[in-house]
Amino acid sequence: MLTRREFLRTSTAATVTFWLFGTMSQGQPQPIRIGHQLDRTGAVALFGKWHNRALDAAIKLVNEQRGINGRPVELVNSDDAQTKPDVGKDEFEKLVTQRGADFVIGSVFSGTNIATAPLAKSLKTVYFPQGIATDITEKFGNRYVFKSYHTVRAAIEAAHEWVFANLGKRFTIVHSVIDLGRSQAEDWAEKIRAAGGSVQLISVPFPAPSDLFPIIQKIDLSKTDVLYHAFTAVETARFLQAAFDQNLQSRLKVLGLIEGIDILSTAEPWLEGTYFISGYPRRADQVPEELRAFDREYRRRVGISAEGFALENPREVVPIADLFGSWQAVFLIKQAAELVNWRGKADTPALIQALEGLTMPASVNFPQGAQFLRAQDHLVFHDHYIERVESGQLKVLARIPREQSLYKTGADYAKEEF
Repeated sequence: MLTRREFLRTSTAATVTFWLFGTMSQGQPQPIRIGHQLDRTGAVALFGKWHNRALDAAIKLVNEQRGINGRPVELVNSDDAQTKPDVGKDEFEKLVTQRGADFVIGSVFSGTNIATAPLAKSLKTVYFPQGIATDITEKFGNRYVFKSYHTVRAAIEAAHEWVFANLGKRFTIVHSVIDLGRSQAEDWAEKIRAAGGSVQLISVPFPAPSDLFPIIQKIDLSKTDVLYHAFTAVETARFLQAAFDQNLQSRLKVLGLIEGIDILSTAEPWLEGTYFISGYPRRADQVPEELRAFDREYRRRVGISAEGFALENPREVVPIADLFGSWQAVFLIKQAAELVNWRGKADTPALIQALEGLTMPASVNFPQGAQFLRAQDHLVFHDHYIERVESGQLKVLARIPREQSLYKTGADYAKEEF
């Protein structure tokens, strides 16, 4: 027999569930399952960990907001995508066919995203890849693939005018051969040449060799204003340390995407004075004033300090500029699903059509600021920032409005048949 206390506790829990998700006459409503193609090991494992935390926090907030169409949402993780395209693709298939994922948030490894995209279409499952190689939306996308955060090309389109005006047009680009690095090299080279600049391209195997001095020696200092690097975070650290040993930071402007150092402390001497293109400031005091209330709530829920460190470990750097893609994907799903009253896979075509051209107002759901999702290539456009390491901390030098990141796309997925 239940005690009075146990009865009250059980009744309270039932009341809360009823309030959140409606009638319980048929039992609790079936949850909507959002899968995560999670890299637990490999080159992007730390990014994977924090994307997973952002997803967990976003789903908790969605459930506080009465779920999606009155149904609770669950996070379903893959075993380990391992930063390996074939493994990640297999993990995606398991999420959908064995674990019942209705939607999947992708790996941050671009190669895994590219390998997975055709499978998303064949399994008719909406997929939100978190890598940023341009080819994800240009060459290898389809109607089931949506990018909830920028691509390399969008970041370069946003920043190139500022870079050319303030840093120079004579580039040496040292890049990894993986999709992330190759994409940056190709897109920058096109912009530089169109602007009448010059570019030297130096490709580096993945993983990079232990001795990077021979790579450094290939840089023609007499023809270089800007040294651009394009690696994963661990290799960025090694490359910039090697460049510092040769005194390059004091002789050249050093530039990269924030993804290259987004899990690294900026207090290192080899980062002093370097420039980065980012999708969001690391430090709360650099966030635009009108977004700060949303930023505070976002950081609190994910567990990020005002300086960009983990709340439980002030020595662990959080890749805050990189996490919005996963956080926002959850709320894109919610917004589109509620527009079309999505109930299951039969309603997915309607949900996709709702996503195509969707606008997102600045809010806790979209703390990065107002954004929009282009129908043709399924890419979200948002503001960008130029940041520079000064006295060991990232400082915003310029905020670039989202409209400046628009580029001409060769894709038109909205015309594809379902």
